[in-house]
Amino acid sequence: MSKKNVEEIFQLILDTLKQLSEEQVENLRSGSATLKYTETTTKKVHPYDEIREKIQQAHSISDIEQILTTHTKKSLLSISKYYQIPTKSSDTKAILTNKIVTHFGKSTKKIPEESTEFENIQQQLEKIETIKDGKTFINNHATLKTKVNLIKLAKSLNVYVDPNNKKKDIQSRIVESIVGARLRGKGIRDRV
Repeated sequence: MSKKNVEEIFQLILDTLKQLSEEQVENLRSGSATLKYTETTTKKVHPYDEIREKIQQAHSISDIEQILTTHTKKSLLSISKYYQIPTKSSDTKAILTNKIVTHFGKSTKKIPEESTEFENIQQQLEKIETIKDGKTFINNHATLKTKVNLIKLAKSLNVYVDPNNKKKDIQSRIVESIVGARLRGKGIRDRV
């Protein structure tokens, strides 16, 4: 440390002591008080960085879920985008929460295999070129043999189906919503 630096430090100490009362100086001298350094300028912290800090300080998965339950699906998608966590628009709040928690290395539970199976089915449905092929695919898929699984698939795809409908009607609704919508959009784009 140079002589100039030492002089600046002593001057800073003298200026600080001049601003204290005699009682405060006496408390410092006797050891019953201390000086504390705090920065007066606040650094701007992105709100999502605060969320990351809270997640890292959490002690359990339920604490983390409590932090994220106040957020909407749109907010969770935005957080995921900020941290470059891969998502799909069909992801539910629970899946998004799990992906965020997993991203920060705090997860002890896995995404249910059923939801990954439904994601695979969705990817295959998106590749199908005709509604007839889509219906055949759903009819022949081993996971989709039961009405319960068809309803779960519809929920994961954000397709509304009436649980009271027949199995065949639910299958048609799913295919129309995924394959049909894509084909209709493609037809409109081709016309323009």
